[in-house]
Order: sequence, then C-alpha cells, then structure tokens
Amino acid sequence: MAQAMAARAGAITQDPAETEDSDRQFVTALARGLQVLRAFRDAAEMLGNREIAARTGLPKPTVSRLTHTLLSLGYLVHDPQGERYGLGPAVLALSAAFLRQNSFPQMVKPFLQDLATAVQAHVALGLLDGLSSVYVQLWRGQGQRIVLSSEVGFRLPLARSAMGMATLTSLDEGERSALFTRLRRDGADAGRLDRTYRRCAQEIAEHGFCVGIGIWHQDINAVAAPIHAPGGRGHFAVNISGPAFLLTEDVLRRDTGPKLLETIARMRALGIVD
Repeated sequence: MAQAMAARAGAITQDPAETEDSDRQFVTALARGLQVLRAFRDAAEMLGNREIAARTGLPKPTVSRLTHTLLSLGYLVHDPQGERYGLGPAVLALSAAFLRQNSFPQMVKPFLQDLATAVQAHVALGLLDGLSSVYVQLWRGQGQRIVLSSEVGFRLPLARSAMGMATLTSLDEGERSALFTRLRRDGADAGRLDRTYRRCAQEIAEHGFCVGIGIWHQDINAVAAPIHAPGGRGHFAVNISGPAFLLTEDVLRRDTGPKLLETIARMRALGIVD
C-alpha cells in the first residue's frame, strides 16, 4: 500500500526527470524522496543505501541524505544492525488516509472476497501507479490451502502481468502511448510488449478478460479484467492468480474468467462500478 500513496489516486505518475525539465515549480528534492520510498517493493523488504541507489538511479550520497531524512520523519525504520532500511509507520498513516478518502476498495470488498472463496485463489484489486499496478486490496479464499507470498502494496509490472495488460486496455490512446514509451525506455522488450498487449486487448474485447500464462512468473498463472470506479477515480484492475498446476489455462478460460466477469456484472448492476 505504501507505493500507492506515492502518487495521487488515479494519476499516471510522471517520469521525475522529464517533469523536472518541463515544470519550473517541480520540487526535485521531494520527488527524489518519494523515489526512495517507491524503491521498496513490499512492506517487509529491507534495503541498504547501495540497493536503493541501484533501483532509483540516484547517486549514493544523495540516497544517504534522503534515507537519513526519511528515517528522522518516521517514513523509514532501521534494521537492528542499523545498516538497512524498511518502510516506517508514517507510510502506514498515509495508506490509512488513502483508504478513508477512497471508498471504492471498501465497496468492492465483499464481492471480491466471495469471488476469492469461489475460485479458491488470490484475488487482488490493483491501481495504476507509474509503471506498475499496485495491490490496494488482496483477498484469499476461505479454506484456501496454497497461499502466495504477495501482500497489499505488492507491485506487478505493467509489461509483464495480466493485471498490467488489463490496466493498459483501460487507458485512452494518449495515456497508453506515453506509458509504452516509458516502458520501452525502462527496458521492456518492445516486440514482446506489443505482442502481449495486442493479444490481451483482443481477449478483453472479445471475452471481457485476459489470461496470463507464466507472464510474471513461470509457475503462476492469472486472469485479469479492468474495472472502472464511478467518476473515473483511478485506473483499477482485478487479478486472480494462483499456481499454474491448479489454475491451468483451461480452468482460467472456462471457469475462473467467467466467474470474474459475473462478479463485475453484479457490482455494475448495483452501481458500484461503471
């Protein structure tokens, strides 16, 4: 959840370097501090300054000053040896404020929990943030025996996940084109990205969902669909994922995907989603 707080809900986060060049009121120091927070991929991860510098592209002396400041403000905490950092309680306060102000994740909660129990798999609600979809809510089926390690705040790369592909289909052409440019610049294989997107966009147009067979991890399969909050409050998608030996492509297409669409249809009938 911490990562979702780094950008306004629904915003497509801009490249800090590009924004700095084009916006004279842009506060570079603040942007770099947020880059440090966004370097953490989940709430339990501990990173040293060198690792943060590698992930953000910032100079190590700059990272050292930023982590010292964020530590002083409670946005980071130290490990017992004082050499590595983790997300601190101040980030949690931002997360709680986000959930209080954005009721949409709470409104879909009972429906997606029921869906998780019906399919006995992980069901996540993701929100577009930068080049990722960030889990803002996560449900597991009651009685589910196999549990994946992902948690709220987990980031799925847009270029390499069914959720990311579903999110991209929900954007207008201008937004999507800008993100494709950034994804390629970030190292995404242009040919693979284009092929995967075309396939997933066609599946969503024809069936309402797209299937990812080992896109993110070779042992994990998923099905995803875009979901539209009333009033355009963010670019959301729902993802159902699980071990490949359980969620086979046939199961995803024949059973899991249709159940996802049924759940979205029930929420749409009640005006919870557009």
